[in-house]
Amino acid sequence: MNTEALERLHRIAFSTPNLFTTMIILCLSFLIIYELKFGILNFIAFSIALALFVPILNTKFNLRRYSFFIAFVSVSTILINTLSKYINTNPVGIFIAFITTTVLYFTSEAEVIKVSIASSVESLLLYPNVATILGVLLGIIFIKFMNREINGYNVRLYFKRFLLSWLTNDPSYFEDVLKSEAVRFKGWVKCLRIGKAKLVTTSFHPGPLRNIGGAKLVERINSIENAVFLHSPTDHSLNPVSADEVEKIIASICCNDVKLKPMKPFDLESDNYILRVFPFDKVRLMFVIGKNCIDDLPYDLNVDGAMVVDAHNAHCEVFRPNLKELKELVRKGIELERELCEMKYAFRKFRVETNSICGSVAILLLDYGFERYAIVVVDGNNVKLGFRKEIEDFCAKKGFKAIVASTDNHSKTGVNTKFTYLPVGSDERDRVIFEMLEECFKLNFEDCDVYFAKREVEIDVVGEKFCRFIDEVGRFGLKVAKLYFSLLSISFALSIIL
Repeated sequence: MNTEALERLHRIAFSTPNLFTTMIILCLSFLIIYELKFGILNFIAFSIALALFVPILNTKFNLRRYSFFIAFVSVSTILINTLSKYINTNPVGIFIAFITTTVLYFTSEAEVIKVSIASSVESLLLYPNVATILGVLLGIIFIKFMNREINGYNVRLYFKRFLLSWLTNDPSYFEDVLKSEAVRFKGWVKCLRIGKAKLVTTSFHPGPLRNIGGAKLVERINSIENAVFLHSPTDHSLNPVSADEVEKIIASICCNDVKLKPMKPFDLESDNYILRVFPFDKVRLMFVIGKNCIDDLPYDLNVDGAMVVDAHNAHCEVFRPNLKELKELVRKGIELERELCEMKYAFRKFRVETNSICGSVAILLLDYGFERYAIVVVDGNNVKLGFRKEIEDFCAKKGFKAIVASTDNHSKTGVNTKFTYLPVGSDERDRVIFEMLEECFKLNFEDCDVYFAKREVEIDVVGEKFCRFIDEVGRFGLKVAKLYFSLLSISFALSIIL
């Protein structure tokens, strides 16, 4: 699924100045409106009416959003009145009414009729003429244009509930959209316990974004003592639709079914990937590492007798996995015979958050006597290749072969309006990982028991239908944007010339 449409919508909708800047603009606008006699009392009446309608419509405005909208309207009023005065016409409120109607509809829980009445009252207070109502009608036309279905999802409700979730930080608004066409899927949860470290992987994907649906999956698993989320080959069609479905996955985690014996680890390589295998007598832990690029791997790579991990550790803009190459690599990793050996471990889990790390870094050290490994699992969405190699080189100098993996955590996706997300290594503070490694290298290795368990779990996921919808709605969104800006231009021109 291409989540870019979701993320682009966020950046457009919520890229607003800070409150201090907004208040400066607002104060200057008020002063200009007063000095030029553009109807300061009308503007004050509009501002008061908006404040009164916010709770009536259940509009998700905080002080910053309210102030920004008032500032935007004040600047628009100055432009409309100045241009009308220049060409010697009477200004009308079509543009203000259009903006007010669409903004109040998509940022409130109210329906069209209620919003239209509120918008009419507010706009007529600012521009008391009949032509102003034309702006409300244009707003209704735009809302009706979006009232269509794509792949079973209503586009208007999709955008409205998406915005409400983002404005309130309440995932339930958008989760209701995901639930409406949810697909039942029987998946699994696997856990490999090495000493006290619990390596957990599932067939489900930790998305779509922020705190919506399965985006809380990584945080919930990592919140369990000594648990570490590992990203399996999976994709966005297997995103859980809600927090309740995530809890069903959590409730299915078990780590103590079968006792395992360690065997000698090994690496396999293909043109584009490295497969690092940690075999045990009944199960194999296998990390798929991208040599230059890696993202979500096909679900078909999950096989019996193994915990296959998508290391998600070489960020790139476009990734097209070679399924044949990957399947052959995994097949060899399963079939290659190894002998039993001794293994000791050391484990630490750190709490850390930066712009690209979502909450934790876990470091598992394995000592096989003849070779030592450092498994570094960073809670983030992919890793810059250069940063990964820097960690690998650092560990190599200390006598460890490193595996750097990320969790593909989507909880920071789109949170900042300046970027979609940052791969690990983008924030200078991410270099704290080297200090953590130094601390771990001083730990004493301990003997350990190893256990494995697998549990089936059936939950509601978004399904392929929603992924196709997201791809299509991204294209439809361009038409929506063109129509909206066309109506903005028309309503602005009419506000001046009528």
